[in-house]
Amino acid sequence: MQYGLGKMNVMEIKYIESKSEYFQWNDFVQKSPQGSLFSETWYLDILKVKYQVLCVIDEDNSIIAGIVLAKNQINTYSNPMLDKYLGVIFSEKQVCVSQKVVSKQFVVIELLITELEKYKSFDYYFHPNFKNWTPFHWNGFTQQTRYTYRIDLGVDLESIKSKFHTNTKRNIKNAIKNNVRVETKIDFESFYQIINKTFLRQGSKAPFDKKVIQSYIRQLEEKGSFVTFGAYSEDGILLSVCGIAFDKKSSYLLLNGVDVENEVRGANALMISHSIEYFKDRCDLYDFEGSMLPGIEQFYRRFGGDLISYYRIWKDNSFNYFKSTAKKMYKKYRYGK
Repeated sequence: MQYGLGKMNVMEIKYIESKSEYFQWNDFVQKSPQGSLFSETWYLDILKVKYQVLCVIDEDNSIIAGIVLAKNQINTYSNPMLDKYLGVIFSEKQVCVSQKVVSKQFVVIELLITELEKYKSFDYYFHPNFKNWTPFHWNGFTQQTRYTYRIDLGVDLESIKSKFHTNTKRNIKNAIKNNVRVETKIDFESFYQIINKTFLRQGSKAPFDKKVIQSYIRQLEEKGSFVTFGAYSEDGILLSVCGIAFDKKSSYLLLNGVDVENEVRGANALMISHSIEYFKDRCDLYDFEGSMLPGIEQFYRRFGGDLISYYRIWKDNSFNYFKSTAKKMYKKYRYGK
């Protein structure tokens, strides 16, 4: 399908189908303000999910916008587990917000929507740098605003830590006083045990197969895009763990667990603080990956990051209603919650 935008400016919508074109897409993602590793094909391949890449290209066959249409664990078009941000992304040339650029983005989104209308189960979390969902609203989609906290790693470490909440600072000092130490590259069995314990404490079990998450972590570590951290007691007991995926733009806190049976106050906070230091010169941002759960939200908020909004956008129809119901039932059956 082609769409004209003024004289000598023709856009075409197409699916990327060949592996050779994935290199072009991944390069586009890396340069896009809305791009992250979550939209790169190699990451999706590691997740072992089904996906398609829908693009808008110009007359020079350059990608100017696109979206990954991935399927989740119940085979509907929605974010797979451990894939935080998807949604529409634009070329780096469109980073400014002039009237001309915004108008072009509207046309591009409208063009994408002509194809997205075919997907009844469309339901995605968009990247925080996607700011204007108006064309989706015009076409009958629904939006929910969600939040995460992000730390700008471009400032000095002292400034970052000065924004920590008083209680967080106090807890970290307590962990240091009790000789808690933080290490990286935690062995998988120990790491998984703490993560699973955390879910069991909440009345469910880990929402992923052990072998699947082991393969996921191993492959990302081989790509140099994942680090595990652990806080140990003076006696060598593993107290808490976290797993963080990252690209050049940001680190993403995807997994975090605490062994409350062997808890030392401040151990988890000390570990998170160390992880922030670790990524200080490796990424531009530290993304806490968001949580709408009160206790977790407060814990993350107290590290002083900026409150950042992002969108969940979906097609408000009966199919998505039944899909959401089925998803809840699936979670209850598989994970006990």
